[in-house]
Amino acid sequence: MRGKVAIVTGSSSGIGESTAQRLAELGAHVVVNSASSVEAGKNVAASLATPGAYVQADISDKAQGQHLLDETMRTFGRLDILVNNAGWTTLVPHG
Repeated sequence: MRGKVAIVTGSSSGIGESTAQRLAELGAHVVVNSASSVEAGKNVAASLATPGAYVQADISDKAQGQHLLDETMRTFGRLDILVNNAGWTTLVPHG
């Protein structure tokens, strides 16, 4: 993994955060991403074992997904790994 560049979507907490941390421990440069938890995402990026970055983007929106890719390319010059971890749940009452 050393020197690889990874985007981990939904990585401001939980499984995504753990994935980002592990990839960095293995030597990858990680772009941390979240749709809303900006401060948490920045904190994760700052705590990585390798130089990383944080990009806020809601990947369910095509333009924001492109922004995430563009910022990754601008910062690191390439993308080797995509971990598409982002997701959300809508709770509805059972009738």
